[in-house]
Amino acid sequence: MSGLELQMRPGQAFDPGTSMYPLSLDQRAAQAEYLSQAKAQLELKLKSINGFYASPHAERHNGPPNCERCNTKKRRIAEAYCDFYLSYAPWNSNRPDLKDELDRRFNDPSGPQLGGMHEVFQTVLRDHIKNDLCAPKPYDDPDTYAYKSMTSDMFDDDSSAKEILDYYLDCQLNFADPNIKDFIYAMQDARTPEQRAQAYINYYCKPLPADTPQVKNFKAKYARMFEQLTPHDIVVATMRKEAEDSQHSKVSTLRHRLGELQMAQSAHLKNKARKAEKDQRMQEREPSPRYVNCSLENCPLDINITTDEITECLICDWLERKGGRRGHFYYCSVEHAEEDFDDHERHEHQCSMGSRCLYYPDIGPPGEGRQDGTELCGVCYDCEDHDLVSYFCSEECYRTNLEIHREEIHYGRDIPNTAQHLDGFVPAMDLEILN
Repeated sequence: MSGLELQMRPGQAFDPGTSMYPLSLDQRAAQAEYLSQAKAQLELKLKSINGFYASPHAERHNGPPNCERCNTKKRRIAEAYCDFYLSYAPWNSNRPDLKDELDRRFNDPSGPQLGGMHEVFQTVLRDHIKNDLCAPKPYDDPDTYAYKSMTSDMFDDDSSAKEILDYYLDCQLNFADPNIKDFIYAMQDARTPEQRAQAYINYYCKPLPADTPQVKNFKAKYARMFEQLTPHDIVVATMRKEAEDSQHSKVSTLRHRLGELQMAQSAHLKNKARKAEKDQRMQEREPSPRYVNCSLENCPLDINITTDEITECLICDWLERKGGRRGHFYYCSVEHAEEDFDDHERHEHQCSMGSRCLYYPDIGPPGEGRQDGTELCGVCYDCEDHDLVSYFCSEECYRTNLEIHREEIHYGRDIPNTAQHLDGFVPAMDLEILN
């Protein structure tokens, strides 16, 4: 149930001329307080009248029930009720003709018609309560609309006020969620402004574990306002405005960020399209010659590496693709590559274990094992996943030094210890092994 209705309880002063249907919580509390005060004044007047006529100062009864003394007493009692009805009843709500009817009953030539006056007031009061409780609200759900319609019918069928109010309250409790139920019960039990303020705090400002610091400050701020007995309607209206303003600010910020993202995405797509177009032009164009020096020391020849046939070190090419930083090593001929083999292996293919390599001072396992595939070089999988190239001369060396490697390299870099084998050397598909 989306709405919240409560019966009237004592509260602040009330001006009957300002009510609108449906009444707010403050208006209902104020009307109940005003009614309570008016009833207290009526009871004092009636007590004073009865006390006077029971005292020796009053005229003595000297005739039938309608003697002058009795008529005067009846008129004073009727006048007290008339003052009470005229001061409390919301005459300007929708039945101004009934005020004239009340005046007519009081000024009846045969004497004030007190019973008729009670009827007039009860009619106005029932209409007032009916208009308040049954007035539709924009957010009423089907259940709320149904029990409001039923309540209206009960008023029209002259059901007792107690029966109607009990039915209305039961419906509210049946369709309300637990938080609203607790609030309704608290308001039903509240008798003072302080008790109502505490009910408001428990309902609107109750702290929750998931509250952010901003929400905690928001609730604490308005809890203090309730504690200061600021009217409920003012506090709630201020809360709602602040919440709406905050939401509007968040929406504006999100829209601004979305606009920036859309602009950035558009720029990225344009740059991507320009790059694709440039790459396409480059592919369609004949490659420009690119020359590098032969890697054999003292060889004066340059090599055009844009040609189809070039000679280079397969392991260095593989390490480059794995993320190594040593680069490619090109040769002008197979003879120069074979001539540079030992020096190149010693300087560029050094096992990461250094002097602790299983085959130190050799650069790796014996050549025969390497040729039959049993002792292939490789890199550590775990390091590779963290953009680090740790080269091992062989699987056997890796396994032998695994714990040392993990302690020295993995530890301190938060590299997990998961791999048990090397990521073995695999030459590029477009390269041919010559030796």
